[in-house]
Amino acid sequence: MRNIILFSLLGLLILVSSCSSLPALQSSWNRTSSINNSLDEKEANVFFHEDKLTLKLSNDANYLDIIIASNSPLTLNKIYNLGLSVWLDPQGKNKQIFGVNFPLPVEKPYSRTAFQNYISRLDSNQLQEELFDRFQKYEYEDVRLRENIRVSTLDQDEACQVRLNSNDQILFSYHIRISLKKLMGSDFKISGKEKIGISLFSTTMATEAYLSSLSSKEVINKRLNRLKAGDDPNRQELVEKWINFGLATDD
Repeated sequence: MRNIILFSLLGLLILVSSCSSLPALQSSWNRTSSINNSLDEKEANVFFHEDKLTLKLSNDANYLDIIIASNSPLTLNKIYNLGLSVWLDPQGKNKQIFGVNFPLPVEKPYSRTAFQNYISRLDSNQLQEELFDRFQKYEYEDVRLRENIRVSTLDQDEACQVRLNSNDQILFSYHIRISLKKLMGSDFKISGKEKIGISLFSTTMATEAYLSSLSSKEVINKRLNRLKAGDDPNRQELVEKWINFGLATDD
């Protein structure tokens, strides 16, 4: 009886260990992969509550598609000011290996009040035109190759493509399409056992110089909250969080 219990416990430990190594999310298979396909028919894989951002993952045999979206004006303000970076780790170890920076940070940030006033003066079509005009450059980085390439959204790079998807239903949304051979290696073929890490956060940090460009009230609140425990309600940056996902196969 004792041996049976020991073997049962051992089996449970093996099961828990194997489950803990599995990706937290699973990409969906996409038979019509294209930078122009916004994947509206697919549900988001995860919702980042702190910053009101959704993440949608899909892939075919050659490309990984990432859709990021938010209907939060506060989140858009953070992204507009400090940019948005998506980092991936092909080994699932939560290291910054391959990154996409889009949009890029502005030189003169908007305070929250000024940004709210700015977007409230525009209807949905005007706002999207503003965003398309503003967000025309992106960068992708490969730490392994010490490579940093800046590209225009009007002149797409086959290794890494970016397209703004915002419309009258979604305040901010954009599509990243990355070559799996670029991300995973030139000889890569999907096995279904991949474990890839992904993280979203601000491209740059809110420095003192940055804060001095904001309203005095926001600067004071920011400094006061540094002295308090817990989350900062006046935080300017997006919260950095990593999560693992697996690639889909055409079964």
